[in-house]
This record gives sequence, C-alpha cells and structure tokens, in this order.
Amino acid sequence: MATSVPVIDGAFAGRTPNSANVRRVAAAATGAGSRIANAMRGMVARAWGGGGKAVTTTRPRNQYMRDGSAGYLSSWNPALRDMPDEVRAVWTRAAARSIDALHNSGWLSGGIDQASADTIGNGLRLNATPDIDVLGWTDEYRAEWSSRVERRFRAWGNDPLECDARGRRTIAELTDAAIRQHFAFGEATALLPQIIRSVSRTKTKVLMVSPHRLSQETNEQARLAQGVFIDGNGLPISYRFRRRINGMELDLDIMARSADGRPQVIHVFDGTPDQVRGISPLAPILKVVRQHDQLTDATLTSALIQTIVTATVTSPELSDEVFEGLADSKEGELPEEIEGYLSAKADWWSGRSLDLGIHGKVAHLFPGEKYDIKSPATPGDNYLPFVRNLLREIARCIGVTYESLTGDYEGATYSSVRMATAAIWAITMRRRQRIAVPFLNPIYRTWLDEEIRSGAIEFPGGYEAFKRNRVAATQCEWQGPAKPTADDLKTAKASTERLSSCVTSLTHECAEIGLDIETVMRDRAREKHLAEKLGLGDPHAARQPTGAFADNPDGTLKEAA
Repeated sequence: MATSVPVIDGAFAGRTPNSANVRRVAAAATGAGSRIANAMRGMVARAWGGGGKAVTTTRPRNQYMRDGSAGYLSSWNPALRDMPDEVRAVWTRAAARSIDALHNSGWLSGGIDQASADTIGNGLRLNATPDIDVLGWTDEYRAEWSSRVERRFRAWGNDPLECDARGRRTIAELTDAAIRQHFAFGEATALLPQIIRSVSRTKTKVLMVSPHRLSQETNEQARLAQGVFIDGNGLPISYRFRRRINGMELDLDIMARSADGRPQVIHVFDGTPDQVRGISPLAPILKVVRQHDQLTDATLTSALIQTIVTATVTSPELSDEVFEGLADSKEGELPEEIEGYLSAKADWWSGRSLDLGIHGKVAHLFPGEKYDIKSPATPGDNYLPFVRNLLREIARCIGVTYESLTGDYEGATYSSVRMATAAIWAITMRRRQRIAVPFLNPIYRTWLDEEIRSGAIEFPGGYEAFKRNRVAATQCEWQGPAKPTADDLKTAKASTERLSSCVTSLTHECAEIGLDIETVMRDRAREKHLAEKLGLGDPHAARQPTGAFADNPDGTLKEAA
C-alpha cells in the first residue's frame, strides 16, 4: 500500500533543500525538545528527497517470512553458524542423550535393530570388481582373480581371530557395531593395526574404538578440529585418540594413512561436506522420545490409580459431621428430629456391609441412598492417535516404517505396506552406501594390501604394480539383503515379466534380491553338472505340472478332467 508524505511547508516549495533550511526547521522545534527536533529533521529530509515533490514509499507484501499478527516468526531468531561449530557445541550432550535413550527406550532400541537388519542383514557380501581397462586384464582373468579374492576375504572375515583385534567378532558383527555407533554418536571409528599372533595367519586387524574416545580438543592454530588434524583443504591427516593405558588417560596421535598409503584409521559419518565430526541422527527426536516416555508414564500412573475398584454410596442426606458443622454453636446440640434420623440410619447399617467379593449378593441400602462403582477413564480416546503420531515421527527419523518399528499393522493393506517399503528402501540404501560401505572399504583395501604383499594372492606385476594401481585394483561392491516385499509371489511374477519384456537383466534382478550374478551362474553350473553326473535332468529347467493336475489361466492348479 503506497503512502504519500506531503511537503511540510509551502514556504519551502520549489527550493533546493540544504543543510541551512533543515537546521532552520529543526531549530523551530527545539522548544519542544530534541526528540521533536529529530522527528522534524527526518520529515523534512524525506519530504525534500524528491526535489521538493512528495515521496511515495511502498512496503512489499510478497516478502519471504512475512510475520502475522501472532508474531511467531519475530520470536524465532536462531543463530547462523558453520556446521562444524554447531556440531562441536552439542556433540557431547547429543551423544550422551542418544545413548541414554537407546538404553531405556524399547521402541528406540528395537527401531535401531530393525534399521541395522534392513541395512546389512547378516552382513554385506564382497563383490570384487577391479577395473580391467586400467589393469589390462581379460574378463576371464578378472573373474578368476575376483572369485579367489572373495573366497579368501569371506574366510578371513568369518574368523574373529583373524579379523578382530579383540578376537571376538566377525566382520559382519563389526559392521553392525558401526551402524549402532552411527545412531548413538553420529559416527563410527576404528583402527586398522598390524598385529602378529601365533593363532592368526594374517596381521591386519580391526579394532573398534568408541567415538567418544576421539578427542574433542580444537586448536585452529594447529589445524586441530575436535580431535582431527586436517590440512588446508580439510583432508584428515591424523587423529587424536584418548586411550586408557595402565590406568592413565593419554592422548595418542595416529596417522590417517601409513607411509605407503594404507588406511590406518576408519572415521565414517554422514553430514555436510565441511563437517569434521558427525552428529547423532537421533538428535531431532530426542525431545519426542522424552515426550513419549512422559506421556506413557503419566497415562500408566493415572490408569493404575483409577483401576483400583472404588465404590461409593451417595446419599441425599448429610453425615453426622456435616450436621454438627451446620448446627448453631450456641445451642451445642442437634435438633431432636436430626438426631432421630441419624440414629435410625446408624441402626440400619449396624452389622451390614457392602462386600464386593461376594458374587450374586443383592445389597439393600438405606432409603434415598444410591450405590455406584467408579470406572477408570484413562487412557482416553485421544491417547492412541497421539502416541502413534509420536512413534511415526521416531520411525521417520530412524529410517524405518511405522509398521516395522511398532509391529502394528492395523489398517495396513498390501498396497500401503508396499508403498511404505518402497519409500523407505531408498533411505536404507543410502544408509548402506554412506555408513556400512565406507566402513568396509578401508578394511578390504588394507587386507588386500597385506595379501598381495605377502604373496598369498597373485597380482600381475607384483606388489609395486598393485601400489601404482591401488584404486583400480580395489574397486568393489557390497551386496546386502534383498528389498522386503509384502507378497513374494507377486514380486517374483513382476521380475519374470520384466525379464520376458527385455526391460531388465539377470544382473539387475539378482542385485535386487541381494545376489551376485556370477555366484548364481557358478552355482547353477555346478548343480547342473552334478545332476547330469547322477543321471538327473536339468534342475533349473522350467516345468509344467504333470499328472492329474494342470494350470488354470489364472496360474492356479486344477485337477485335470
């Protein structure tokens, strides 16, 4: 809306504004005080801003974040800081609260179990894919070399004495621990020491370290940010861990990579590109978890109190004490009529009782009295909708479906479950690629480095050639559990339809269900060879039902006529 400011005095019309004129007008108002003078000075300046003409000012109405009469936005003024500073300010509190919530919330603990199971299942499977164009290999040699590497890595990773520095967990279990560290701390940390043991063939080991052992010290002059030494571009150079040695807390700096480029520290987190440390993904729902706990505790307490059976007898008459309270203090006595009524009532209840434990008993009350049993009013009708909404927010933040978090499939249909699974699967795959795979890649590369250096695995050109082509030689993929389905038969039919329509490949369809196409082909060839050796037919040949049954057009079986 446009507003016009007129010229203050016609005596100044057409004149060129100058400081003398402004001072003259302002001086005329000095008797009214400096505040009026300042206001007059501003009005004159605005009036002459257009060369003596009226100046029109417009207030925009289509601006961003225009506040309303309630002032919600005007009272919302968060500070804008760099993400590393945001993380450093709340890292310890967020981690402590997240761990406490995981220890004391069954919903949250079960949700993390589900998220880990969806992400890695029983463990991710290595699929070595070295770049044959860079290495100059043939497809046949690559397949043979990859197959050997995968078998040896699987054997190493399934033996805790070989892969775990503590000798307790397999690679799959260590990966699960990394996922749980990610939810609790926002990051996963581990060391890759070289340990010689008489019970182990290899030296490469994985030593899981709690992220709270990574120092929170920051020194910008030394380029130390929350325990991580970085170069000018933000590349981690070394890490400062606080280790307990002989009962003493000591700071130990460990290089991120060895002299020959082998990884020595694993530090995985998800965040913005300028972050140095991660933040727990549970931070946005810590308040919601507390609200859910308080709501359930208050509801349970109220329900327990109200569940105690309460029986009341309502009488239209007053009790003895009330009659005495209404009596005139000067008289000191109750009227004879009231005393007679109370005496009759006392005689009536003398030797009588209301026993709630006797079934089928009919209680006779004094005339005018009413017997009533109070029923609990908690939880109310709005309890379940509200608590379900809190659980939906928790499930959404964790990255699982509401049904998988709560086990509540009431009202769910095949279409709704399938849609929810499809929507959350992308988040599961993102978690796998951002947390699990970056955790496993350094382990595989360090292990392969030792295997080739020791000669256990042959590499064309030897170890020096491997070091020159480390990136190309260590290319790999990690395959996890298949995408969950609400109906396996419908999913299988859809896969068959895609293959028959030539819109997909066996490689893609195998990957969808967590399988490696080369492994599948080898298994099928071996099974076919064994079947032929035993005089059996091809075990993988498609067959139609024979005998007394045949196919219906809808795919079901019917008895032949």
